[in-house]
Amino acid sequence: MESLTGIVAFVHAAEQLSYVAAARIMGATPSAVGKAVARLEARLSVRLFHRTTRSMSLTEEGRVFYERCKRVIDELEDAEASLLQSRAKPEGRLRVSMPHIVGHHLFLPILPAFAASFPKIELEVDFEDRVVDLVSEGVDVVIRSGELADAGLIARPLGQQHFVVCASADYLARRGLPQTPAEVTRHACIHFKYPSSGRIAPWAFQSPYERLLLPKSLVFNNTDAGLQAARDGLGLAHLPVYVAEASIRVGSLKPVLTAFMQPFGSLSLVWLSNRQLSPKVRAFVDFMVENLVTQANVFQPAAALRM
Repeated sequence: MESLTGIVAFVHAAEQLSYVAAARIMGATPSAVGKAVARLEARLSVRLFHRTTRSMSLTEEGRVFYERCKRVIDELEDAEASLLQSRAKPEGRLRVSMPHIVGHHLFLPILPAFAASFPKIELEVDFEDRVVDLVSEGVDVVIRSGELADAGLIARPLGQQHFVVCASADYLARRGLPQTPAEVTRHACIHFKYPSSGRIAPWAFQSPYERLLLPKSLVFNNTDAGLQAARDGLGLAHLPVYVAEASIRVGSLKPVLTAFMQPFGSLSLVWLSNRQLSPKVRAFVDFMVENLVTQANVFQPAAALRM
């Protein structure tokens, strides 16, 4: 058992090239990870890592040993997943990652229902706007937008994302109602900036308006900040329909230019393709599909909004 612990610590350290990061994944201390790897090296009489005060890297022997150990651990985890398939109730630790805006506006409202349905699942949720590496970070399932570039992943679509341009009634009374996207260039515009890249998200106008140069009156790396700024009358905001819908319904925001909008990417649940789908992952995936796809306001186009 001690040998297996050392192998698990070694594999995580090899993937992260950091005892601190490996410890975070294992729920241990960096010291414990380092000692486990040191005992493994002593038993094998071989050095697995080149270490300096600032970095670490695999030795040639360490690289070969990692490849073999990784396959063994994957097989053990698959065997465990197969055994769990026979259990009536999904259980165990489940690590999930999703964008902040999806987590706050789509997942948190249905979290109580998930917790009530699967009380034996220990759910750990990270809100991350960057692309998460499922293997190196030990994540079971993620929610991503856009197309998948990695053939080693399986995606289950949730639906297309739709956006709406909206503003407060006070702002529109002061600045006027734009009749075409081209007129937006004369308005104060509230933009979203991707936290991971710093790139400003385009607005989902149909051709020939998809490349308009819009004023950058306000730029946030948080969608809820843009929502609040729009409600405060600071300009036109480009928001996911599921974020703006409640404010539009109560009248604190007014949609504009809905006939000019087009879908802007899609949301999918993603997990590794080379692993059996464990009961806990299957339970989460099925629950999310059932509870999000059936919500009318989640994936509706802007033109379907009712004021």
